[in-house]
Amino acid sequence: MLPVEALAKFQCVCKGRKNIIRDPKFIKDHFQIQTAKGKDYLLYVSLDRMIERAFTLLCDETFDQVLEFKIPSEFRDMSFIIIGSCNGVLCFTDAISFGSTLYLCNPSIRKYRTVINPMFDGVELSSRGDVDFALGFGYYEQTNDYLIIRIAILSDEEDEATTKIEVYSMVANSWKNLEVDDFPWERIELKSEAVMRDSVHWKADYRDGDEGISVILAYGMGEEAFRQIGLPNYKADGEDLVEHIGVYKGNLAMFVFHQSDHFSWHKNCHLWVMNEYGVVSSWTKLYTVVIDAGVVTPIMFTNNDEIIFEDGECDLTVCHFKSNAISYLGVEDQGYLNSVTYNGSLVMLED
Repeated sequence: MLPVEALAKFQCVCKGRKNIIRDPKFIKDHFQIQTAKGKDYLLYVSLDRMIERAFTLLCDETFDQVLEFKIPSEFRDMSFIIIGSCNGVLCFTDAISFGSTLYLCNPSIRKYRTVINPMFDGVELSSRGDVDFALGFGYYEQTNDYLIIRIAILSDEEDEATTKIEVYSMVANSWKNLEVDDFPWERIELKSEAVMRDSVHWKADYRDGDEGISVILAYGMGEEAFRQIGLPNYKADGEDLVEHIGVYKGNLAMFVFHQSDHFSWHKNCHLWVMNEYGVVSSWTKLYTVVIDAGVVTPIMFTNNDEIIFEDGECDLTVCHFKSNAISYLGVEDQGYLNSVTYNGSLVMLED
């Protein structure tokens, strides 16, 4: 089957071909064939606004640059934070106004959409100074829809917090409010790092009286409800550890590490994997590695038994779990790496 860029150009040949290429079933089948061929990429966006910016695709095995998609001029001054990627569709926001304005795009066919902002009591939440956002992005196959989940935490003058849940549908191009009677979670990760099993996941704290218990917060896109998943018992791995959740070889996973400072280099880091989704007792410690330069910010797991992270020397680094071998990503780090697993698709994002 022809690649995405060639098929997109064929829309101009005749109306019949255009209708076939835009048919949802054709788009879905094409993506599945592309994925089955094993072409998977990492997506990198530089933060250096002094250069002509682009979405850059890197080979997920060699990390060599494969393709570049120029970023439209209206987005070039933006400090990108990519919320997620599903079937070639990216969801991103601006770091300066995180969560206030959101965008969807398909770089491989140069299609972009600015997501409309929902209203709250007649006012856009983005215009309020007392609101914090946590964001997630996922694809729900049953309805062939792309969803943005926005958790808004509003504070009043007494510092009492109110939580508002909003879900955006790309198909309907609209938001809806999700009514929740009780929302006992707080300190939610700014953006989800794990999407699987029709659910979007964040690291969060469960509020139990005055105590906060670290958990994984999951939003089920089908049932439109939140639930929590317990973390593994990693106390034996050490004290003052930091958790990073993600998807490792199709399983929910957690990387446990000492965040790098002048005293925590050369310490053990651990990869835990949940072998049976949702079953806390199935957490298994799969690997323990020593990273000489320490870990500052984990970024993502790859499909090749690796984790990419920023180390204590501000280098973008790759650690191979099986061999404990360390290498460098080979891109110029301009301050913040936005990297997600990406594969091209024909999703059109027509307004």
